[in-house]
Amino acid sequence: MAQKQRGVALLVVLILLVMMSVLASRISQQFCRNVQKIHYQNSQQQLRWAIQAQMPVIEQILHEEGGGEDKPLQTEGIWQEPVETLGEHYRVVSQVVDAQHCFNVNSLLATEGTDSPEPSAPETASPKSAEKPTATTQTTAIAPPQGIAEKPRQQLILQKLLENAGMSSMSAEQVYDQLVDYLDPDETTVKGEQESDAWTAINAPQLPGNQMMRTLNELRLLPAFPAKSWVKVSRVLCALPDTTNKVNINTLTEAQAPLLAALLEGALTEDDAMRVIASRPKEGWESVQAFEKQLEEQFSVKKESLEQSREFIGINSQYFTVNSTGSTDALTLRVVTQLHLDSGSGEVKVWQRRYRMIE
Repeated sequence: MAQKQRGVALLVVLILLVMMSVLASRISQQFCRNVQKIHYQNSQQQLRWAIQAQMPVIEQILHEEGGGEDKPLQTEGIWQEPVETLGEHYRVVSQVVDAQHCFNVNSLLATEGTDSPEPSAPETASPKSAEKPTATTQTTAIAPPQGIAEKPRQQLILQKLLENAGMSSMSAEQVYDQLVDYLDPDETTVKGEQESDAWTAINAPQLPGNQMMRTLNELRLLPAFPAKSWVKVSRVLCALPDTTNKVNINTLTEAQAPLLAALLEGALTEDDAMRVIASRPKEGWESVQAFEKQLEEQFSVKKESLEQSREFIGINSQYFTVNSTGSTDALTLRVVTQLHLDSGSGEVKVWQRRYRMIE
């Protein structure tokens, strides 16, 4: 009897030991996870501080190299050189990219006789949290053939870019109409229907935002937008918090030749535009007049054709993108910072910032 009692007691002790071992293991795992989480948080915060510490350096470079209203942005300037910071346990590299080497979809909000507003948005602004745009810049339109409705030049340029991305003319016009519905502040479509009824009827993923786009990715939510066209479209379109649309010809690449050809529709082919970009002066064109003079000499482009596109072409920029990558032994943090350089006051503002952490 005593031997059986000792056996039962031993069994109970073994069970308790197993339970205690399991509990200790779980406590140890939870502790390790907490330590790792704290390590990630510290590393992430350290990288954020390091990236933020680079901003005054980048702002100073943009003040000196970014160009003003009359000063061109050099094609191969110091502003393009990476800014690197090395710490004891981290490394941060930031690269400045011109954000005006594209067609701004928000310029479709422009109307006659008004000025563009100052961009103001929180760093983490979502598409639905932005204010509705009110101010706009003057637009021009090409005189159409008799019997055809007059179209704003922005529409002609955008539809041309969409067609170059593989869309049919009908599909490009549908995307344009839906984009206008998405941007404008009213609640009716361009055809006079209620937006909620029209978009629900075509199973749209969401209703129109009725405000500026904050990222170009919102364009992919338009029901008529074909996914296969995204790669080409993303090279020539952008969404800036402004209704002006000055494309900086000094920072265009040869891959963006379709954009230059669309801006100068009827004056240059895509092949001609590619040759123009390839023959651009090393430091960029000093003025729009110098650019136009080269077109007149190289391709015999008429001044009348250039005048129609002059309001969409510039040789400097007010918007820049800073792509920052910070890394430690624990993680990699990528940050995209959108900057606005006020050429009048010289002030640099952050209008958007996005984070992405990679373990």
